[in-house]
Amino acid sequence: MRMFALAVAAVCTVLFAAPAEAKGERTGKRVATATTAKASSTQTPKRDRSIGAPWSGRLQAPARLRGGDGYHIRRPWRTYATRTTVALVKQAIEDTFDVFPKAHVLAIGDLSQESGGWISEHASHQSGRDVDLGLFYKKRPAGYPEKFVRATSTTLDAAATWKLVSSFARTQDDDGGAQFIFLDQRLQHVLYRWAEKHGVSEKRIRQVQRVLRHEPNHADHIHVRFKCRDRDSACR
Repeated sequence: MRMFALAVAAVCTVLFAAPAEAKGERTGKRVATATTAKASSTQTPKRDRSIGAPWSGRLQAPARLRGGDGYHIRRPWRTYATRTTVALVKQAIEDTFDVFPKAHVLAIGDLSQESGGWISEHASHQSGRDVDLGLFYKKRPAGYPEKFVRATSTTLDAAATWKLVSSFARTQDDDGGAQFIFLDQRLQHVLYRWAEKHGVSEKRIRQVQRVLRHEPNHADHIHVRFKCRDRDSACR
């Protein structure tokens, strides 16, 4: 009789344990799926980063410079950069129009493509730290701001252009601030003469001189390059 009871207990264990184990496996799968979904929904978004050098680099999670008051974006699909770059560009433009509210619309050229990397017509502009901007003129030229127009000592609005350049130069000690401003040397002389004639302090002129550089083919626009930010460890 005792042997019979043991046999019955063993059979019951087999019959009822198998379905319970199978149910446990299905429950386990549901839990695993729910955990993955929760982790995915709470994943921290990537931070914007400049990676590599301006002439050999790329962008991660960039910001985009969109149209605004006082400036015209020539190619909107090429207006990606770090958030710092976009913010400093907008601030310099705003500072200029605060002083010269009647200045004509400013042309905005290329920054970088959305993922950075090679971009046609440029040797740099690859890592979200470069921007091309047009100049200010005493009278807005034909075709501007849809295209850049070469300036001369007689057509350049030196006052407004100096304000734009000096606004960028003032950021050179900031994290991610201006590193270089490229402009044709002849136009640089026009700006310096204007600054000296109108009583700009030597300190402010030297501040601009530290970042202003001659570059051929830059008589119709300025090219501003920004420094690597402290947090962009892969930036060069």
